[in-house]
Amino acid sequence: MTVTGWDAQTWERTTSRTFSVPVDAVVKDFYPSDGPIIGSPLTDLCSDPPDDAPRAIPDSPLRQLFDEGYTRMAVVLLDPETEATRVGYVDVNGKVTQLSRTADDDFGNAPHEEQAVFARDGGAVWFTELDLSTDAVRISSRSVSGDHARVEHGSGEEGSMGSLALADDPVRGVFGRNVWVSPGGHKALARIDGDSVVDLPQDSVLLSTLPDNRLHYYASDCFGWLDEVRVLCGSGGILDDLSTAPERRNSFWTLDTSDLTGKEEVPDSAMGKPIIPANDRKNTVQAISSDGKQMIFASLQGNRLTHYRSSTAPGSNPKEISEPGVEEALSDGYVLEWR
Repeated sequence: MTVTGWDAQTWERTTSRTFSVPVDAVVKDFYPSDGPIIGSPLTDLCSDPPDDAPRAIPDSPLRQLFDEGYTRMAVVLLDPETEATRVGYVDVNGKVTQLSRTADDDFGNAPHEEQAVFARDGGAVWFTELDLSTDAVRISSRSVSGDHARVEHGSGEEGSMGSLALADDPVRGVFGRNVWVSPGGHKALARIDGDSVVDLPQDSVLLSTLPDNRLHYYASDCFGWLDEVRVLCGSGGILDDLSTAPERRNSFWTLDTSDLTGKEEVPDSAMGKPIIPANDRKNTVQAISSDGKQMIFASLQGNRLTHYRSSTAPGSNPKEISEPGVEEALSDGYVLEWR
């Protein structure tokens, strides 16, 4: 697994880190004989995109596979004999560290730890585990130092599959489907009986257990957060109703999530004006700058794929990225972050 840094102005390679994926790492969904699917964000990172389409901004767990400096990658390790899965990490030198002990002398159930991600500071690996006796999902962590004892941060019944993302200040786990945590950790995008904006509590949480007053449903395809309240949305190639919004055809816009409480539908006032002109292309946002003021998107017109940079302000005119390195940088894999 290789992570490469690129200069977003010159599109020249600046750095590269390669992680040797352990032979016993879970890189595709594993189906144990006594329980549900065991998963890892690494399975998404290793998967091929459907129809060779450009990859949109990934949800939060993919970036959180790595510590802040990209020196370690969290993994889920499988024992093929017992079907036990335990969390750990691998560093850039190929050293594998298993954080969960192997209790060969204990007469107990095989652990099913999964969805391993790193805390931003690299001090702990967080994960989930299903308690087969109660069908409860536990959100836990193990420190990378000391005795690696499991620390539980929350639990609850979960009716569907999901993955684990982390929010900061304070650090806490967020378990759900397709989770994008906002920069400040106060909100998240997720799929909960539909696409939702979620007001996050200050503790670890299973999103399916939240009360309805914390969930706000929306009907746009959204690509990620610009700041703590605004989300970048668009059609993603699916045409809007041209009779009511022709100016939004294959464009992008912002969704203001600051005042959605108590509203069954997103009000028109929360929808920003179109960012780029209406067009006949299929456009996919691949990166948003850390300050939320710029985006890079792939634009497919017929069989021609072109990359553009644009401001995220309404009425912007996107500029084609013509540097030679852009195709290599953006046509293979995910953009994990734009610093």
